[in-house]
Amino acid sequence: MFELPYYLALVAGCLRYGLAPKSLARANWALDHGEIGIGSKYATQRAFDQSLFPATEHLLSDQTAAEKGAAIRAFAAVHGYPVILKPDNGAVGKGLMRVHADVVDDAAGRLSCDYMLQAYCPAPMEFGVFWRRERGRGYISGINRKHFPTVIGDGVRTLGALADAHPRRTGHWDLFLCEHDCARVPAQDEVVRLSFVGSHTMGCKFTDDTHLATPELHAALERFLSSQPGYNFGRLDLRCESEAALQAGSFTVIEANGVASLPTHMFDPRHTLGRAWSIFVEHGLALVRIAAEHRHVAMELASWREIGRRVAASRARLEAAHAGALARGQRHQEEL
Repeated sequence: MFELPYYLALVAGCLRYGLAPKSLARANWALDHGEIGIGSKYATQRAFDQSLFPATEHLLSDQTAAEKGAAIRAFAAVHGYPVILKPDNGAVGKGLMRVHADVVDDAAGRLSCDYMLQAYCPAPMEFGVFWRRERGRGYISGINRKHFPTVIGDGVRTLGALADAHPRRTGHWDLFLCEHDCARVPAQDEVVRLSFVGSHTMGCKFTDDTHLATPELHAALERFLSSQPGYNFGRLDLRCESEAALQAGSFTVIEANGVASLPTHMFDPRHTLGRAWSIFVEHGLALVRIAAEHRHVAMELASWREIGRRVAASRARLEAAHAGALARGQRHQEEL
């Protein structure tokens, strides 16, 4: 029900511009179907200048667990532990694992699909920055800060009990609670950050921090994206040391998302439903305008039937990967 006005806006926009809905992918004509979540995240990343991404390699589903384990260890020998394992068709943080040296074999044995092996970025802050390019002019249309779930110790309850009492607690949290000793009792007023996954689904609270946009941040993004004219609409997930670092244009790009990206600053709890809808609808109309601008660019698009098949297959792979990651987390917590 929340998304309905967005899709109505897309339909209205397509009718206005005489654009087939499938052609919305042309906004990002350099990416597989504009990056709607049915292709390879690794291939998406490789479409950009790699200088601002963490070191990344590709693990394939047809490799044996032993081969994957060996690849992870060789990668970590260069880039250090922990490493990040991310499903190649990932979304909303599902299936994501932060892997330390003592659990490599267990993690490698649970990789049921293609995965991205990525160096871990320890920068403490994460932002989603939405970028658009219209008629050759790039601009930031929104910034959200990702507030990772934390608990505050009371000297009585265990970390696990505090996490269970958190208002955003879901079963997905087993993905990262496995890294904590949930039987430990945090001291009075001790603040414990629980998660490393910058996803709303995985417990992050999003706030609208669009006011943090600066000419320096814009210039840094312009430099980064200038070599890829086929990317005109999407959200870049950035890690940085502080708000000041973000505003100065100092960041690491941990993921690039395409036409399926949500304007995540709309999820700020301070926004009314009307304000959230306003952001969402404006976002959709901008997608239509940008796609119409590139409507004549040659781009191979699958049939609706094939797109539907790929969406279903991608979701099935991701759910299987997420189940494997959760099982790894539960087992590790039991061992702790």
